[in-house]
Amino acid sequence: MLNLMTPQYYWPNITSDITEFVKHCTVCQLNKKRKQKRFGLLQQVPPTSTPFECISVDTVGGFNYYNSTKKFLHIVIDHATRHVWAFPSKNENSETYINILKRIFQIQVPVKLLTDRNAAFTSSRFKKFLRNYNVKHLLTTAHHPKTNGKVERVNQSLVTRLKCKVNSTSTKVPWTKLLESVINEYNLTPHSITKYPPAYLLLGTLPYDSPIGQNSYYEPVNEARN
Repeated sequence: MLNLMTPQYYWPNITSDITEFVKHCTVCQLNKKRKQKRFGLLQQVPPTSTPFECISVDTVGGFNYYNSTKKFLHIVIDHATRHVWAFPSKNENSETYINILKRIFQIQVPVKLLTDRNAAFTSSRFKKFLRNYNVKHLLTTAHHPKTNGKVERVNQSLVTRLKCKVNSTSTKVPWTKLLESVINEYNLTPHSITKYPPAYLLLGTLPYDSPIGQNSYYEPVNEARN
């Protein structure tokens, strides 16, 4: 919330006021996980400032309890911009991931794809699909799936936001109906690391109805990406 508010609003003690508000938000506290230290050295993917140089894909399950028969949330993130795409489904097999990536590839084909070692990603069909597009496939370190750190952090953030929305609605709205607004909010909110909205870094512009105002708040996108 702080990243969303500060680009265009200011008052004395804004940081402490927002922090205090969130701390006492019942819905937020019921749905957020406590942050804990992670132990162990993990292989890190080299950083990049070029969109679609490397994207990751990961899946979160267990959503069938949230008013929908679709229990899987598939999340794709661009490493350079932190822009995310999300897709609900009833399963997680090679065909599902291929169809998802085909939609991403319509925007731009990435140079590299980072995934875990799920059988769907190591199947001959999936490997052939990536070869056809000349995409280099990177796999997370064995026994250390959290090598895909960016997606792990995004997973937690999006799942928390989604649960908050589901639990704050008075009617039983399927989580799949709330997903688009959660993703839009994430992509239009300045990221804590880059300090820019992911949508701006990926597209070079913001929608006219963006909640944080217009592009004039930010440097030219070529400078912002570096």
